[in-house]
Amino acid sequence: MATLRSRYPGLRPFDAEEQPYFFGREEEIEAVCRLLDLDNLTILHGPSGTGKSSLIHAGILPALSRIRRWDIPYHVVPIRFTNYDPELARIRSEKQGLEGLDSDLIKDPVDRFIVTCLGEKHHWEEVIPMPKPSLWLSAKKMLIDQAIHPLRIVFILDQFEELFSYPEARVEEFARQLGELYHQIVPESVRKGLDRKQIIEAERDPRERGLPSPKAAQLMARIEEPLDVKILVSMRSDKLHYLERLKDYLPEMLLNSYELRTFNTEQAKKAIAQPASLPGDDFVSPAFTISEEVMEALIGFLQDKITRRVDPSQLQIVCQHIEKRIVERERKIRK
Repeated sequence: MATLRSRYPGLRPFDAEEQPYFFGREEEIEAVCRLLDLDNLTILHGPSGTGKSSLIHAGILPALSRIRRWDIPYHVVPIRFTNYDPELARIRSEKQGLEGLDSDLIKDPVDRFIVTCLGEKHHWEEVIPMPKPSLWLSAKKMLIDQAIHPLRIVFILDQFEELFSYPEARVEEFARQLGELYHQIVPESVRKGLDRKQIIEAERDPRERGLPSPKAAQLMARIEEPLDVKILVSMRSDKLHYLERLKDYLPEMLLNSYELRTFNTEQAKKAIAQPASLPGDDFVSPAFTISEEVMEALIGFLQDKITRRVDPSQLQIVCQHIEKRIVERERKIRK
């Protein structure tokens, strides 16, 4: 039996399955999708509580899929950063590499990204010797293993401000590798691995000196082929200054950005009224109507007195409470 859902998730972000009742952000969804069209790196920022994660998972990603915005297939890799935990870092350091470690325990930004991308061991490592995994290598492995060509890879880096809670060396390492990914730079260690394979093949069969095996040649061609990558970084506006620490590797970091603001009055009305009116047996409550008078009073109570805008997270909490009261009333009626 399917679990019934609330029409309003409260403080929890909307997820992809809740897209049908995610309202009030139509303009923002289209704006961010346009920015993703224009450049390979987009910064989505806003104050805490404005719903950046909800916009990504219940708005942007379903929109990309629904309207087939791009003419080529694409694969989404969502990464949600968490605050640095020294104890979990110690657990990881006691392991021999990443193999066998639950990815939920990997809080290091580089390693979590790599484990999410890699999954299984590179099957092509048997043909071409490869160095230590990196973001570029992980993306390239994904492209090759998907067996779809061409393929666009969309990386979603949510709660990106948490990256800067990590030790300085790890932040710099992540910045360097993200820069390689964005600028389409084949890491020097990878190039050396390719050259080494050619030397091995030449020494094995003098008649084919300098020529790799057909399988190796095919894989090397795929590895040297440019990646088609889109990167969406989501973070709090009050932490944007942290991006200065990445400018040596990504000087253009803030050239393509979008500020997510709190709701205006019309957006707030949509977010209140439209989920409530949806029919269906998937919700904990029956469909209901919130009168215009109640809606105006609710928005007036939640509005910032200066900007006249409404915090989406506060709105969700209040609406969830209203829905719970309706559920309680329905139970009493049945009795």
